[in-house]
Amino acid sequence: MAEEGASVAVVDSDAGRAEKAAGDLKDRGGVAIASVADVSDPDAVDQLLNATDEHLGAASILVNAVGISEGQNVFQTDPGQWDRTLAVNVGSYFLCARALGIRLRDQDTPGAIVNVSSTNAFYAEPDAIAYTASKGAVEALTKGLALELAPVRIRVNAVCPGIIRTPVTEGMLAESDDAETLLATWNSAHALGRMGAPHEIAAVVAFLASDDASFVTGSSFIADGGLSSGWLF
Repeated sequence: MAEEGASVAVVDSDAGRAEKAAGDLKDRGGVAIASVADVSDPDAVDQLLNATDEHLGAASILVNAVGISEGQNVFQTDPGQWDRTLAVNVGSYFLCARALGIRLRDQDTPGAIVNVSSTNAFYAEPDAIAYTASKGAVEALTKGLALELAPVRIRVNAVCPGIIRTPVTEGMLAESDDAETLLATWNSAHALGRMGAPHEIAAVVAFLASDDASFVTGSSFIADGGLSSGWLF
């Protein structure tokens, strides 16, 4: 999106990660700022948008791309882990969409929201009950927001990636007792025979946020290399 000329506010709960991402965009000629916020906190979300407005001008595009996975299966996940996962993975999407929607409605300005979800919105996997439930909720939230925000000219869509080579998956490989086998399993689970790369998901996000997708709302785009076309594992 920065390559297309958008000014970007990078938000993370970790200052180092936010600064690095913003710095990478600046090095490539983009305009970016780094912000630190817990986007599951309503007050933090309002402060975040105020800061974005101050430094970059009024925001009109929101990409919700935050997620955690706490707990494991239904027996091993305690209520606190369940609540935290839903608060971050779904609650933050609602809070950010609501805050942006209020601003754009009052300014009579069109906008776009893209929710980064997962193939777990449609297919469960073992030992991830809270995460799976949260992604199903993001699917429903996307459709609900699309209906309610359409009258104020805000489109809302979702992107559902497969397994992507990110710092999270790199960390899982590093912690694995057999990283080679785990990597081979992940790769073979996709019809294309490999995991995805972050830029491949970013391209779908950028399309949905752009005017090229002006007649697209309430949709979930599966970008999973064929992961969901057959048996997952």
